[in-house]
Amino acid sequence: MKQISEAFSRRLQNTGITRIQWIALYHIKDNPSISQRELSNKMRVKDSSIGRLLDRLERDELVIKERSSKDRRIIYVNLTEKGDNLIEECLPIGAKFNEDLTKGISEEELKIFEDVIMKLKLNVVEEDV
Repeated sequence: MKQISEAFSRRLQNTGITRIQWIALYHIKDNPSISQRELSNKMRVKDSSIGRLLDRLERDELVIKERSSKDRRIIYVNLTEKGDNLIEECLPIGAKFNEDLTKGISEEELKIFEDVIMKLKLNVVEEDV
């Protein structure tokens, strides 16, 4: 899996963003006004790591963070116009990478792979409980 992540990172080199930033921008585009906590859960990273990542994205004017008027602990995140334009430019890179990654693999094989990964995950989660 590390080699796959590194390969995608190489494809993003000329965009000015990292793979992790791409993933965050992708989720924010897909979920407008997502909370920082929800983004943390979707990306499966610690809240503090998301906080630092969003601080960098905000500094680069790619996202805007807004505190909830009802609960000041909740921070909502949206793309700026610059961030939206950047992720739109990068989406074809992600689509092409996915196409290259799954080349020669049938839908049935992908489904089997997904099912096996889910079973592996459940085996570990059930064991840890």
